Amino acid sequence: MALPQLKDIKYFLIPIILIIILAFCETYPLYNRFPYPLSWDIWYHMRIVENFTNGFFTFDPVSFGPDGRIHTYPPLFHILLLGAYKLLNLGGLSIMDAARVMPSILFTLSAISTFVLVNRFYGREIGLLSSFFVLIIPVSLDRGIIASPQSLALVLMPLGFLMYLLGLKEKKYIYISGIISSAVFYTHGLSFIVFFLSILLFTFLVYLSKRELKVNPLLLFTFVTIVLSLPWIIQLLIHGVASNIPYGGVFKISFYPVKLGYITMALAIPGAVFLILRKKEEDLMLLSWGIVTFLLSRNYLASLNLLPFRFIEFLAYPIAFFSAFAIFEFTKDKKREPIIAALIGIMIISSFPAAEYVSKVKPMLGNEEYSTFSYLHENSLFGNFTVASSWFTSPIIGKVSGLKTVEGGYSSGSWDYIKRSQDIKALYSGNHSVIDIYNIKYAYIGPREVAEFKNSENHLNASSIDKLYSTGKTSLYIFWGGHYK
Repeated sequence: MALPQLKDIKYFLIPIILIIILAFCETYPLYNRFPYPLSWDIWYHMRIVENFTNGFFTFDPVSFGPDGRIHTYPPLFHILLLGAYKLLNLGGLSIMDAARVMPSILFTLSAISTFVLVNRFYGREIGLLSSFFVLIIPVSLDRGIIASPQSLALVLMPLGFLMYLLGLKEKKYIYISGIISSAVFYTHGLSFIVFFLSILLFTFLVYLSKRELKVNPLLLFTFVTIVLSLPWIIQLLIHGVASNIPYGGVFKISFYPVKLGYITMALAIPGAVFLILRKKEEDLMLLSWGIVTFLLSRNYLASLNLLPFRFIEFLAYPIAFFSAFAIFEFTKDKKREPIIAALIGIMIISSFPAAEYVSKVKPMLGNEEYSTFSYLHENSLFGNFTVASSWFTSPIIGKVSGLKTVEGGYSSGSWDYIKRSQDIKALYSGNHSVIDIYNIKYAYIGPREVAEFKNSENHLNASSIDKLYSTGKTSLYIFWGGHYK
């Protein structure tokens, strides 16, 4: 096995152009429609990039104020976002512009990397259709329209699987797969779990089906991954991660077609059966990817606090391939014209949910909230104090206002996050004793706080607390000091 030569570039050109056009049609209009990024966590990542520019590479001075905390989120996505920002800044664009335009780049690249993997073993047509399904499966699109480390990992993972398969014949590719595996580790923890477990399961399935124990490639792959990942492994071992993944609940099986698409789910089951019957190495690799992500999405690993609804996003990629493979298995040896007509019909019908989703999507931040945080940035008192809010709003406040927050983005990655979360809840329930613990100067109430902390505004309306700023949906309180009722 070997990678395609440059002379074969024309073979790839048309499908890649089609992938780029479709991906940009889905994502780029959102850049023009909204002034803010669509997700909440990108605000945390933007601020970490700003930390990088200020020389803070392993320390986060804004989250967990007033003292800050060790930064334990993998750095590769932040480095990429920093590079995009520096490049766009030459044209006068901001880091927010970089965050808004990155989904168009990463979602496109993830579909292209899927095409490269599938095309290598199954041909251009199945590769192109697999990439099309990746772009229109609802849960995949839900991830694709935002900029996140997981989006970058989904670019790397198909290439990592490809290199590992090629490495079974040529050892040099195992080294490349180990490099990619380390890159996934430096990008996103959940993605690395999916990727590495898929490789392990693949090794086991090869042994079951072919009685071939391919231990040497696995050991070499693991060795390269560990050696290259060692600096970040040491960082985590020294500073620790208490519980980096809050539990998110489990979807009912009946909800899977809603998230993964009815047509693609219906086709994926026979597609997986066809692959099981073939038992080729590439079939077993893609089956391993699907099995691992499905089991994790069902939370079958007892006693672990996982994020099942996030794992279903990884499941979209093997489902896309299973569906495409099934279509071509059903239609092989059939006349070309009916097949083309059927494919066009399937593609049009399966695009409707994606088009409807994109038309309704909105940012998680509105103009009123942004104006409140901007007011805080422009009019806040000087001092080593913090802002209280829900965990959801905290990274946005930290980025826009520049002030320290009590929780901050990805608060669950630190040892005392449970206590901080409980203390914030107590504050919004009228217990003001925690104000001095975290040197809280401001408390914010917006739509998220109203939903999370019942009657919070009534509890904060004490004689020693003044409402500093308000809009129709937001309120900003200031603590002057003294005794609070």
